[in-house]
Amino acid sequence: MPARFGLLVVLVLCCVALFAGCGGEEDEAPVPSAESPATPAAVEPPADVQGGVPVGTGQAETTGDVPFTLNTEQPVPPNFAEAYGRGARIVVQFYKLDEDSLSYPEGLSVDRQVRDSIERLGTQYPTIEFFSYEISDPGPVDTARELQPGEYGTLPAQLGVGITPFVAMMAPSGDAYAITNLFQGYVPEPVLSQALFDLAAVEVEDNTSDVAVELEQVVRTEGGGGIEFFGVRNRGERPVNLQGFTLRVLDPETAQVTPGAPGVTINSDIEVGAGQSVSVGRVPDLVDDEGEFVAGTFEGGTALELAPGDQLALLDPGGAVASTITV
Repeated sequence: MPARFGLLVVLVLCCVALFAGCGGEEDEAPVPSAESPATPAAVEPPADVQGGVPVGTGQAETTGDVPFTLNTEQPVPPNFAEAYGRGARIVVQFYKLDEDSLSYPEGLSVDRQVRDSIERLGTQYPTIEFFSYEISDPGPVDTARELQPGEYGTLPAQLGVGITPFVAMMAPSGDAYAITNLFQGYVPEPVLSQALFDLAAVEVEDNTSDVAVELEQVVRTEGGGGIEFFGVRNRGERPVNLQGFTLRVLDPETAQVTPGAPGVTINSDIEVGAGQSVSVGRVPDLVDDEGEFVAGTFEGGTALELAPGDQLALLDPGGAVASTITV
């Protein structure tokens, strides 16, 4: 009996093991789901990071040219309207630098980063007109008072500014303009660089100088109608000689330089280094508002009859507009 019982136990155990082995493959086969989605759920990839700042956060770039027409019946910056009327390539940016501006954990202000990138890159593109506005300084939008330097009036409303930083790159297209690239939120400097390169390649017939200088200020004589001195900054990467440059009054109706318009001519050999500023005065020993002697003199300018709100244009020796300013 014991031997038979032991043999029986062994046979039973073998059968159990054999049954388990036969069913093992069935158990491991995948069981089809009752509901299988046709498309798997998309997983949002993490943003790339450069210098601690997520790349492309809040960025919206145009995928094609967007038509734009400036309404000059509404308050807009005079120098912007002048460049628009002249058919220049334009870059306009709006930024916010107060305590509420968007920042990342490292304390890097996105608005400041983009603004500084545009300023650095702008030195490489003298044939593009650059305009920068701090978003908290609109100036009047419903009065007859002229906008002051830095005030932007209705320009952001016309451009559809949402969040800052905001950068719009524009070029003439037919009878109006086209926005070739538009960015809202942080955008890396290499992306801005490529967009500026593309903008500079757009063929236009504007009268913009290829010399990167700009008017910083114009100080009138005590009588108010003439020019005591004016400041010029070289925002380019190489020295510029100002001899032969002229300062002309723009037509108040068309904001254009008309033949025979009153103005002054720089008759001194004045070289301005890259990134440097100089003052050009009515007389040789004149001291500017920084307490420095003027670097040279100009001819004329005593009988211009300038009034607040008048616009002046700095022209290179070839007559192309290098910069404009409102006095």
